[in-house]
Amino acid sequence: MYKGLVVFDVDGVIFKDIFLKKIVQSKGLFSHLRFITLGMRYYREKISIEELLQEGYRLAGTFSVEEAHRIARRIKRRTSISETIEILRKNGYYVSLISAGIPNFILQTLMNEIGAHHYAGLDISSKNGRWIVDDLTVVDKTGIVEEIMSKLGIGWERVVAVGDDPGNIELLKKSGVGIGFNPVKSVRMKADVVIEGDNFLEILPYILPQESLPSSVSISRFNWRREIFRKAVHLTGSVFPFLARLNEKATVLALLSVIVAYLLSELFRTFGLSVSVLSQVTRRAQRHSEKRGIIIGPVLLGIGIGVTIMLFRYEVYLPAVLVVAISDSVSALVGRRFGRIRILGMKNRTVEGSLAFFFSAFAILILFYPLPHALLATVVATLMELVPVYNLDNFLIPLGTALILAFLRGTG
Repeated sequence: MYKGLVVFDVDGVIFKDIFLKKIVQSKGLFSHLRFITLGMRYYREKISIEELLQEGYRLAGTFSVEEAHRIARRIKRRTSISETIEILRKNGYYVSLISAGIPNFILQTLMNEIGAHHYAGLDISSKNGRWIVDDLTVVDKTGIVEEIMSKLGIGWERVVAVGDDPGNIELLKKSGVGIGFNPVKSVRMKADVVIEGDNFLEILPYILPQESLPSSVSISRFNWRREIFRKAVHLTGSVFPFLARLNEKATVLALLSVIVAYLLSELFRTFGLSVSVLSQVTRRAQRHSEKRGIIIGPVLLGIGIGVTIMLFRYEVYLPAVLVVAISDSVSALVGRRFGRIRILGMKNRTVEGSLAFFFSAFAILILFYPLPHALLATVVATLMELVPVYNLDNFLIPLGTALILAFLRGTG
C-alpha cells in the first residue's frame, strides 16, 4: 500500500536541459535557433505542446537510437536525484517519470538509473536502429496519473506533481501539492511551492514530515543557505565605490552593463531558459516565496549605487555604498536567524534586524565622520531600511545616506 504518488517531469526538472533541444542542436545552428524560438513561444503559451513537439521532431529528422541515448547521457542532471527518490520510496511513495517530449526508450533507461517505479513518454518506434516519427501523439499526463491513482487506490489529494513548463499546469493544479521546479512564469504563478536551484532534496520537506527526513534536510536549513548566498552576492556591491575611485565613468558604465545583462538573463529565465551565469546566481539566491518572476532587488541596488556614485564625491559615496552593501546584509541575516519581534506588524522587519543594521552602519560611518554626524546619518539610513516597499531600500539607503552626509559636510 502506497502513501501517495510523486510525479516528476523530466525536461528542465531532472534534466537541466531539454532533450529535444539537444537533439535539434546537433542538426546545426539554424535548426537550433529555430527550436529556441519555438520554445520561447511555447513558454509564453503562444503555441501548444503538440505544435512545439511536432515542429521540433521535424527539425530533428531521423536519428539513431544509440545516438539519442548518448545525447541523453550527456545532459547534466540535478543533484541528489537518486537519493531523493530513495527517501520517497522508503517513506511509501510511488515515483513516476512522465514526459511529453522524451521517447519511452530514454525514460526507461532513466527510470532504472535513478530508481523510479514507472515512466511514460513519447511512443516513438525504431527501425534498423533509427527512430521513426510519423504520427506524434502527446501523452495525456493527467490521464496517465489517473490510471496510476486507480491502480494505487488513492485520490488527487495524495498526489505530488513536480514540473517546470506550461504542459504541467493542469497536473499541478489537480494535485494535492504542485511544486514548480525552476519554473517558467505561468507555472510559478500556479504552483503551491516554487523551488529554484539544482538540489532535488529541497522538494522533500514539502512532501514528508520533518521526522521522516535526514537531519540535513529541512526548509529552514535550505532557506538559510539561500539567504547566506543571497547576501554574499549583495556584499559584492561594496566593490564598486573602490573601483569608482580609479575611474567613476567606467565603473558606472560597467554597473549599467551588469544591470542590463541581469535583466535580459532574468527575462530568459522566466521563459525557462538559463542563458548565463547570472541566471544560475538568481536561482541559488531566490527565496521560495518569490513567485513574481524577475527579481528586481539587484536592479534597484545597482541603480542606487550607480546614482550615488554619479551624484556625490568619493568621501560621501564610499561610506553610503558600504552601508547598503554591508549593513543591509547583516540586518537581513540577523533578522532571519534571530528576529522575533516584528516592527509594526511588518513581515520582513524585526527589531533584532534593525538593531544589527543600526550598529553595523554606525561602525562604518564613524570611520569617516565625527560622532554626531555618523549618528545622525545612521538614524536616517536605519529609517530608510524600514521602508516596507519590496526591495526599495536597496535604492533608498545609499542615496538617502549620501544626501545626509553631503548636507552635514556642507554645514560642518
